[in-house]
Amino acid sequence: MQMRKLFLAAVAVLALSVPAMAEDAPKAAEGHEGHGKMMQMKNDADTDGDGFLSKAEFMAMHEKRFAEMDGDSDGKISKDEMKAFFGKMKEKMQAARKEMGEKMKEMKEENKGEQKPE
Repeated sequence: MQMRKLFLAAVAVLALSVPAMAEDAPKAAEGHEGHGKMMQMKNDADTDGDGFLSKAEFMAMHEKRFAEMDGDSDGKISKDEMKAFFGKMKEKMQAARKEMGEKMKEMKEENKGEQKPE
């Protein structure tokens, strides 16, 4: 039972970080500075604008993510809710990968005609 709780806690932590990473990829492909969505999340969570995340700000950010995962708002995340949440995240990651692939293809096409300096 203890191992199951540990596993669920680890999965929940992963679930809280995956969306940010998934949306970060297209930003990098577009050449934007910073770390894309990850930095935007940090900036959004920094409610007092001091450039740091306090424990309260950090917890508020993760409580919001928990609420997103808790589809029926009962204060618990079931296997089905977790499955649904990860399904949505998988779709977002696949879309981000596809978009990044398209951007890379465009960049290759744009650079095809350029000559390398001798």
